[in-house]
Amino acid sequence: FRDAIRFFSSRTRIIAFVASYGTCAPIVFIGVQILQVLVAPIPGELTGFIGGYLFGIGEGFIYSTIGLTLGSWFAFLIARRFGLPLVHRFVGQEIMAKFDYLMEHKGAFFSFILFLIPGVPKDYFCYLLGLSPMHVMTFLVISTIGRIPGTLLLTMQGQAIRSENYRFFFVALGLGLVGIVLTIIYRDRIEGLLKRKHS
Repeated sequence: FRDAIRFFSSRTRIIAFVASYGTCAPIVFIGVQILQVLVAPIPGELTGFIGGYLFGIGEGFIYSTIGLTLGSWFAFLIARRFGLPLVHRFVGQEIMAKFDYLMEHKGAFFSFILFLIPGVPKDYFCYLLGLSPMHVMTFLVISTIGRIPGTLLLTMQGQAIRSENYRFFFVALGLGLVGIVLTIIYRDRIEGLLKRKHS
């Protein structure tokens, strides 16, 4: 397990691994994105960047979105099938306690807002929402659309580095950092508001 985490923490290794499959590289990359959702220690910021680096903005964004959507769906179904004991192992008590209101109510709109916010544990949400009464199609819509801004920014950064367009890279990076800073400032307020609304 430690070797796998070490491998998936290296941008160079993942790029070489995916690229080595040639015409099948998109399928392999989609598989990596699925694993990134299901196995939380794999950094999503890294894999999203790699999509843009290897395939460009258009294809990289599409492949990332397919992988993230499938991974989110699988996590949701796993939680729904095996229930709280397994989710507790995946997510941990601290995260479950902090976002327990996601499991108690449908809250599609509020869940969608959380998926939009940079820095929140979106992959964990997929497991938590699998324990909620939310319909699977509603979940797929909010999780897919909610991930779009972050996925697009990461893909743009990867493509900018590959093309050595560093000005474009820093613009994309700057937009991402602005989102993160705003999240740090307002995340507690947003989460508190969502909890009060559900209560």
